[in-house]
Amino acid sequence: MSFMLLLVVLGYLGYRLTSPEDRARYVGVAMGFVRRLKVAAIEPGPEYESFRDALRARTRRVLVTPALVAVNVIVVAGMLFGTRAISDPDTLVAWGASLGTRTTNGEWWRLVTSTFVHTSTLHLLVDVAVLIQLGAVLERLAGRLAFTGVYLSAGVFAALISLSSHPVAVTEGASGAIMGLYGLLFATLIWQLFRRRREDRPPDANESADSAVTIPPMAMKRLGAGAAMFLVYSALSGLAHAAELSSLVVGLAYGLVLARRVCEKKPSPRLVGAAMVATVVIAAAFAMPLRNIADVTPEIIRVVATEERTAAAYQAADDAFKRQRMTAEALAQLAERTIVAELQAVDERLKALVNVPPEHQGLVTDAREYLRLRSASWRARADAIRRANADPHEAPEAAADASRRLHREARFRSNRTAMGKAEGAERASLEVFQRIRRPALP
Repeated sequence: MSFMLLLVVLGYLGYRLTSPEDRARYVGVAMGFVRRLKVAAIEPGPEYESFRDALRARTRRVLVTPALVAVNVIVVAGMLFGTRAISDPDTLVAWGASLGTRTTNGEWWRLVTSTFVHTSTLHLLVDVAVLIQLGAVLERLAGRLAFTGVYLSAGVFAALISLSSHPVAVTEGASGAIMGLYGLLFATLIWQLFRRRREDRPPDANESADSAVTIPPMAMKRLGAGAAMFLVYSALSGLAHAAELSSLVVGLAYGLVLARRVCEKKPSPRLVGAAMVATVVIAAAFAMPLRNIADVTPEIIRVVATEERTAAAYQAADDAFKRQRMTAEALAQLAERTIVAELQAVDERLKALVNVPPEHQGLVTDAREYLRLRSASWRARADAIRRANADPHEAPEAAADASRRLHREARFRSNRTAMGKAEGAERASLEVFQRIRRPALP
């Protein structure tokens, strides 16, 4: 999906920015490349062997790719030996996956570590297989520093995009970093097509014709098979397309800066360093508005714990009142002053939350509504207790005087009304409580 969208955009820009003659030349080059690819499918030929030799001459050993693969495998192996499932959110976060409420509150390192965490062994195998295939070409072609810079930068940007669009979701995986490598490869191929039209240009003072490396059709055929597998898995797994597209753009941006050098020789460390510094600055600017996303889970857990604790405390006090070990006024004050004060303190904490993610705003609203209703129910209960015990109750039939009997009946109805009001408010508050209790408990 990301590749298709990018190809459409690039095709439109290419059409608008070139003349009919240029478009005809580039179409001819592309068609020639396709014909060579068909021939290469039958016989690799000496061109492919020359390409492999040129890669080895440019970078003798591939070191970064095996290191990245090893870290990915070690992390997943450690997760498999844990007590919880590898796909459990707590397991993923414990091993370094990105979670908005953690990452934006001082744990920005998760933007990097999340690229080494995977939700399944299949996810790991697909990413590692593609990484090995790409690394064998791009690490030698672009150099270790450029390869590492693109991999990490694309992974960080993919994590940032996922964080901004889904701040309460756990994000992980090397897919974004790998898409960045494909972006670099794509930019290199584009520059290679342009370079074919300029082969008659003499080399400038800073480049050597002998150091130029051209990716042959056979190599592209093999890389294309891996790309197809990767894209199919990404589509079936429902990976974040916005994050993939952003990392692809990062790889292309690096390619715009480095691709010419990649085709002709390894980019200089100074050029790669400048590109990485620019990437860090852009990432920091993008991350600034995402700082301090509120983690409402501890506060919701506090609400649940407060309800359970205060209900148990009132039940114990009510038992003491029934055994005449506590006065009615003491029981009423427990409900009206002590318990309501605790609920109000919890509500103040919820009120003070800022940067609440949209996914949790409804939960906070329900929690505050519960606290309001529950406080009202405790006040109504305290009022009912005082009414019922203001004067020892006698049955209405026992009164000899008619006016006194009417007064007793009115008080009896008033007590029943007050207690019914308290119980109704309590039922309403507990209905809301059940809505917030389910997400708060594991």
